[in-house]
Amino acid sequence: MIYEGKERRRFQRIFFSLEEGVKGTFAFSDLQKGVLTARIINVSEDGLGLTISKDEKKRIDKGDHLILSHITGIKGLESLINVEAEIKWILDYPALDRIGIGCEILNPPEAVRKKIRTFIDSLSMEKCGRPPEGQTS
Repeated sequence: MIYEGKERRRFQRIFFSLEEGVKGTFAFSDLQKGVLTARIINVSEDGLGLTISKDEKKRIDKGDHLILSHITGIKGLESLINVEAEIKWILDYPALDRIGIGCEILNPPEAVRKKIRTFIDSLSMEKCGRPPEGQTS
């Protein structure tokens, strides 16, 4: 299905393929759950898109709080270290071989938002050769 409606997201996001290998290590706020390593598939000023293997699904629940402790596969997102996020949705679609997770970054400081925005803008220029929508060079 192709959706041709107006974009409803408040913030621009940047996407990463699984092949790019951007990974995050997250600590659960419930320390008994340990840590979770997930592929980061998108980032915006207020959220993260993650994906994990299906066998990891039993470890996560909607509403869990995660704290990013380490990121690999890309430079420039270090400002997200120690930022807390809440799992808002979990997508386990039978036709997909991985679980999708949507996380909201909780109360990100303006300095973190700005660093994410700058990162997205610079990567958009690098990937597309043009400024992000709504901006001029």
